[in-house]
Amino acid sequence: MNILKKPLLIGLIIISFSVFVFINYSSNKNNKIFTKFINDTSLETVSFLNKDQKKFFLSDFKGKVLLVNLWATWCLPCKIEMPSLDRLQKNLGDNNFEVIAIAVEKTDISKIIDFYKETNINHLKIYQDKTTKSGLYTKATGLPLTLLIGKNGEEIGRRNGPWEWDSDEVMSIIQELKTAN
Repeated sequence: MNILKKPLLIGLIIISFSVFVFINYSSNKNNKIFTKFINDTSLETVSFLNKDQKKFFLSDFKGKVLLVNLWATWCLPCKIEMPSLDRLQKNLGDNNFEVIAIAVEKTDISKIIDFYKETNINHLKIYQDKTTKSGLYTKATGLPLTLLIGKNGEEIGRRNGPWEWDSDEVMSIIQELKTAN
């Protein structure tokens, strides 16, 4: 009996510590939202499919400010931040701004569709990169990775890890970019 309790206790400690770090990291007002962009990415080669299997490239959205999020259905931090991405798209999405959430995984697209239904994601379009090369082209070091892309198609900044994307800080940055030439 004691042998079974020890792994359970260790697991609970690890989970508690992870939650503590995540909450403190997310609520620290001194953190920058976006880090400096990486120069040698290949954003023009990032391609993905919609739920009807139509192929898109990020360049197809040139002229819009984009918040591009690479995520996966198996990624817990990705799952946690998806509702805030959905709310951001609902609040600010228009002809000048779009959230593009790309599921980077080889699973059938029906799994992504089911995830959207189960989590009430209603404002984000369904996109998938079955090749998983978007991670390579963006120099992702893990998931989730979020890129802020200007109207000219160039990366402005990036964020590794989850964030509360419908926060006042983020919405202010995006509003400013939407109105800029």
